[in-house]
Amino acid sequence: MTLKQALAVPLCTFIVICTLITSCTKDDENYPVGEDWINLDTQVFYIDTLTVKTSTFKLDSIAISSTARLLIGAYTDPVFGKTTSKAYSQITNATYTLSSNAVFDSVALILNYDSYFYNDTIPVQKINVYELLKDLEPDEDADSYYNTTKISASSSPIGTKSFYAKPKKDDSLHVTLNNAYGKTLFENLRDNKINNTDEFLKVYKGLLIEPDANNTAILGFLESSFVRVYYTVKGELSTDTELTLDMPFDATNSFHNISSDKVGTNFETLTDQETYLSSTATSNNSYMQAGTGIATRIDIPNLESLYDIPGTGIIIDASLSISLKQNSSTNNLHTNDSLNVYIIDKKANIISALVDTQGNTVLATITNEDTEFNVTTYSMPLKYFLNFKLNDANGDDYYLALYPKDFDQSVNRYILNGEAASNNLKTKIELIYAIYDK
Repeated sequence: MTLKQALAVPLCTFIVICTLITSCTKDDENYPVGEDWINLDTQVFYIDTLTVKTSTFKLDSIAISSTARLLIGAYTDPVFGKTTSKAYSQITNATYTLSSNAVFDSVALILNYDSYFYNDTIPVQKINVYELLKDLEPDEDADSYYNTTKISASSSPIGTKSFYAKPKKDDSLHVTLNNAYGKTLFENLRDNKINNTDEFLKVYKGLLIEPDANNTAILGFLESSFVRVYYTVKGELSTDTELTLDMPFDATNSFHNISSDKVGTNFETLTDQETYLSSTATSNNSYMQAGTGIATRIDIPNLESLYDIPGTGIIIDASLSISLKQNSSTNNLHTNDSLNVYIIDKKANIISALVDTQGNTVLATITNEDTEFNVTTYSMPLKYFLNFKLNDANGDDYYLALYPKDFDQSVNRYILNGEAASNNLKTKIELIYAIYDK
């Protein structure tokens, strides 16, 4: 159905519509509504043929400071390539007085699970722990850590752990660290060679926790993780007291670095933020992946064609729907029930979050989930954005961008159907448009 062929709904139907939707308030208050419409030659059109184009792009970097979760692990995906996440953390200490009778026993890194995982946790996973060689601080001229930030570390690990990951069952992962590292640290504190935080951080700059290249899962750990020193205080009557000294992660200076090897994938050509990969070139799919910055762009290039309908008109309501590719989501490669939506410019810079006509931030939420045919469809209100494009002199340069939720602290991936999919799966806009004073 073209705009010229759009079905005109009787006036009485329009009055019912006005009572059911919010479009007759706020930004439409300057238009005649209600009884004033009775004397007008009013028509209402349902339109679902506006052109929509989808594409994939990649953000240059993602700010990840002060995330509640640290991601550690790696996995290989046949569509998205290999994704790896390693974590950097500064450890803190508040204890600088220890008994002269204290004797070092052992040291361990305690990583507290937060229950998040992605991909297959059944095979054995492996991580290595290294000492940092430089201070943990944001990149030059930056006020945040990014998913691309790197800090140099020692070449030899001070701890290695092979394990079966049980993020839903276990509280934490215990990684035994090198005794030489722990003993030196302990004795520096006991013997008053280090007496305050500044002195501590000059010597112990932090840790790098890196996954083995053959891992099959990415795991989430809490920033409440810590280094624990086990020691004994000798008693006068040959009775020993076993004690621990915990040095927690500094949440402000803890972050993960997420890298992605896209060689051989569709994303190999996404070399900068202004490069777009049309869904028509990727089997009619667009893509998103949290952590790596891969996102979907939605373009509505011919919105002004609404004005081809004779008369003065307004958008009464509008929504956009986009669906997951069938069988692209599994228990291991899970997706969320909502997506972040932003308004971006042609350089993919974020202008604002998508809002409704009341100014409330909105998400793309699941409005259809057919388990029998494995169809999951997300929808989002679009009236504000369409008016924004129509009324702004630079409206043609504005687009929508879809990002996964928790895109700074997860690696969830999505494959979305484009505009040329079958009718019940394709990305499309549904719009109610009213013409008055024809």
